Amino acid sequence: MFVALFALGGFRGGKAMLYPGQVVTNDELDMLTRVYKTISQERGLPVDSPRCEKVAAHIIKLFMNGLTDEDELLFAVRNRGPLVPTHQIERGL
Repeated sequence: MFVALFALGGFRGGKAMLYPGQVVTNDELDMLTRVYKTISQERGLPVDSPRCEKVAAHIIKLFMNGLTDEDELLFAVRNRGPLVPTHQIERGL
């Protein structure tokens, strides 16, 4: 779901609603997409992987909780460490 949000790359009318009361503009979505792509590339994660879905969800969560600057988001995600331990992904847990 979150990966699909980033893949859209924009919305008609310049805004998208994540949930009632939480609106994201095209500029914000572009910024979130850049953060997502940067982190995915740095970690060597395939776009369709469960780990990438976790990264996307984490970025959205940080954004909704007030981290709205690109550099702040990159710093927060980079310093969080792995969102899902590799052994859990490999075993399908």
